[in-house]
Amino acid sequence: MPPSPRYHQIHQDAGPWMLALGGCGEFGANLTLYGSAGVWIAIDCGLAMNTNLAGDTEISVPSLAALDTLDIRVDALLITHGHEDHIGAIPALWRKLKCPIYATAHTHRLISGKLNPNENGPRQITVKPMQILSIGPFSAQWLPVTHSIPEAQAICLEVAGKRLYHSGDWKLDAQPVVGPLTAQAALQALGRAGVDVVIGDSTNATVAGASRSEQAVASSLMAAMKSATGRLVVVCFASNVARMHSIVAAAERLGRYTGALGRSIDTHVGASRASGYLDTDTHLMPNWELGFLPRDNQCWIATGSQAEPGSALVRLSLDKHPAFGLEAGDTVLFSSRVIPGHEAALAQLCARLTALGVMIIDDDALHASGHPPVDDLTTLYGWLKPRYLLPVHGEERHQKAHLQLGRELGMAGVVQKNGDLISLAGKPYVAASTAVGKVLQQR
Repeated sequence: MPPSPRYHQIHQDAGPWMLALGGCGEFGANLTLYGSAGVWIAIDCGLAMNTNLAGDTEISVPSLAALDTLDIRVDALLITHGHEDHIGAIPALWRKLKCPIYATAHTHRLISGKLNPNENGPRQITVKPMQILSIGPFSAQWLPVTHSIPEAQAICLEVAGKRLYHSGDWKLDAQPVVGPLTAQAALQALGRAGVDVVIGDSTNATVAGASRSEQAVASSLMAAMKSATGRLVVVCFASNVARMHSIVAAAERLGRYTGALGRSIDTHVGASRASGYLDTDTHLMPNWELGFLPRDNQCWIATGSQAEPGSALVRLSLDKHPAFGLEAGDTVLFSSRVIPGHEAALAQLCARLTALGVMIIDDDALHASGHPPVDDLTTLYGWLKPRYLLPVHGEERHQKAHLQLGRELGMAGVVQKNGDLISLAGKPYVAASTAVGKVLQQR
């Protein structure tokens, strides 16, 4: 058992140091601290969704008790992108953190949409991709990467003579449909300059091959939607603007008009239009207007890909949605993957849909993960040429698979747990450990 952190480690040593309060050995709740000579910054502040023994979805956020225990004051919160597992805890934790939030413009729009408009919220500082900022002893650069949401960024930190690459969530996609490509030339330049440690996404480290492109998904969607009968409901992650664009385009070619069901979709549509990622050609009809059309002319984009309580698809399956009721002969198409832990709830949801006489279309070709499988990881590390690897964002088996790949590529590293204080001054090691946990949130 590692000892508790010492005063000089937290408040004096240049380190640098890393301390994850969430996101290691689990999916979600990403919150990672970096410290040097007593100055600490954080990257991301996300929530976690888990299914309890009763089959209900619980939402939790990282506990900040360790900040009090170690007398750490966070000077800045840096955000990689706008997914809930990276920004969803901000409404619950920003008052405790009491620091400015640095993010790109689109991500700030999503954060602002989560905050109370009648309250003076945190100071939000907008950064541009490729911009370099100084925060105490840290130099931070935001680097564009492709993912399943606009403006995803990796963050490169330079501190205490070390260069740390915090990958965030990413994939390699030569045809992302929406948004720019990964900044390959900049990443290769980092590799030539020398990267000491990668703190890397492990979600798909157990998956062989390369990422599927969003353009390939668009082609598969067209074919699947063509076979749909009756009213069509397409379920996807609300943040996937590229997928939404492809669904609307396919529906129009097939003589269907599109509407949206779910507050989170409305939020992302509004932010994406304001950011210029969803143009006026991606037309969504008002629900009341679309509902008057014949069933086989309707296409609805809905929330509920993980059978979240209160989501549009769950309410439809229970015949409790005010927009319409599903009927025999209608079609529900899943353009999403199952997040581990939600299998049972989704099975119950699909059973209710089947009992209604609804046709379900669910195929791997209808979704592309936003996370890097083995070939993508290998390509990135060929560009960066890092010395060491710290695998994060995944359960322990994903972290171990990621580290094993890193070792095969010539990198050393360690599989850390939430609460481990990692020394990054040389070869990473667990120098100490502190108690961490989660705080359940009311829905």
